[in-house]
Amino acid sequence: MTQFRLFTVLAALVGSIWASHAHASDYTIRFERHTAEDSLKKPQADTTFLSEEELALLVEYIPYEPDEVIQDRLSCIESDIPLVFNKSVRNHIDYFTVRNRKYTRTMISRENVYFPIYEKYLKKYNMPQDIKYLSIVESGLNPKAASWAGAVGPWQFIKSTGKEYGLNQDQYIDERMDIEKSTDAAMRFLSRLYRTFGDWELAMAAYNCGQGNVNKAIRRAGGGKKTFWEIYPYLPRETRNYIPSMTAVIYAMKYAPEHNIFSDSVLYAADYTHLNVNQALDLEKLAAELHIDTLALLALNPEIKQTKLPATIRNYKLRVPAQAAELLAAEQSCILLAAAPTPPPAKQTTPTEAPVMLASATQETAKDSLVQKAYTVQRGDNLFGIARKFGVSINEIKEWNNLTGSDIRVQDKLLVWQPAPEAAPVLLASAGNSTKKIANTPAKAKPTQSKAQPERVYHVQPGDTLWTISQRHEGVTVEKIKKLNKLKNSAIKPGQQLILS
Repeated sequence: MTQFRLFTVLAALVGSIWASHAHASDYTIRFERHTAEDSLKKPQADTTFLSEEELALLVEYIPYEPDEVIQDRLSCIESDIPLVFNKSVRNHIDYFTVRNRKYTRTMISRENVYFPIYEKYLKKYNMPQDIKYLSIVESGLNPKAASWAGAVGPWQFIKSTGKEYGLNQDQYIDERMDIEKSTDAAMRFLSRLYRTFGDWELAMAAYNCGQGNVNKAIRRAGGGKKTFWEIYPYLPRETRNYIPSMTAVIYAMKYAPEHNIFSDSVLYAADYTHLNVNQALDLEKLAAELHIDTLALLALNPEIKQTKLPATIRNYKLRVPAQAAELLAAEQSCILLAAAPTPPPAKQTTPTEAPVMLASATQETAKDSLVQKAYTVQRGDNLFGIARKFGVSINEIKEWNNLTGSDIRVQDKLLVWQPAPEAAPVLLASAGNSTKKIANTPAKAKPTQSKAQPERVYHVQPGDTLWTISQRHEGVTVEKIKKLNKLKNSAIKPGQQLILS
């Protein structure tokens, strides 16, 4: 009996809605995953009527609005952009409010992330606030969007136009995907087009197909026709749909509730701080040091194409989650050192004929020509200072001592590997009670004179540190630079000459 009542209620509901909109097209009512038959197959609670939540799962109501209502709503929108209503615009409105309602829901969920940034630059260049909706038409509010034609980013810049407006592009960073920089560039580009045509619809059309194509359409239209709809037949096909799509997006976003379109997952921009980068950086290591997720760090910096930044980077403002600001302020130098990429191992060349030597006994454990030493952490110590003291990297100390972070305590014992002292040759007794040195130069042999190595000099650049310099030059350590240049501390300044070997 309960199942029969359920079917009756559902059928009555659907029939009532269908009858009230008999003139509507076949998309007035759309069933989702569940149907009346599915409901009959499932056991139901012993209740006569379905709750609103249960009905919402079974059916979605899509209102049908006549042309007069749509046109009236468009006329009520206060905008500096002409919002013309015609058959083409109506078709695009139906697309965003009926056929692809999911897309409109997604845009509603993302708008609070990007629109505040767009609005800031629109105000800066004194432009209509509704221009922000153009990014929905261009990229669907996706900073990593890429088209078949090579246009990239939220404002879909091609390479040449991006470079023209100061958006740098290389193997590590593509600023066409930088929300702030690409938005500033897009507003400057659109402002220039508006000054050329004196009309926002034509400016947006030129943004899509190029200024030359719009001028060509104006010439072909003749007779002083200079509005988008007057030159509409002479524009490229894609551009003929571009402005109607823009009008439809503005309408759909402003009147989504009237079309029963809501988003249940509204996103907001994450708070962040800036870290000024002037060195090679491994973003995965940095994320680990800051106790944040690597994906969260990359999401804040969509313009970064790889997880590593090169040593040549200068004054790059990396966005870092605000939660890490306090840790950065306290240990920025140590964190940056720990996040430096591990340099590739130096190539070892094996001599064709190595001299025969027997290592002398030592009380320290040898490890590939290194010896292990124990260091007791003193008050005021940190990993940066200890690494500098022994001429090693923070990462090496952490690896040798199985440390996951940079925290150490007084009296902690840290193991550090250091170069082993050269072994003295061992004398072996011969059978005839005489002795000889193994792998030793004969007494009468003339010592080989080595050629003098040319002196290597490095000119300090802005942003350089002894650590970054040592990482760029094979076989050079911080302690070696300080010793060769008689430096008492690590302070250096741009233009200073440093002897490296």
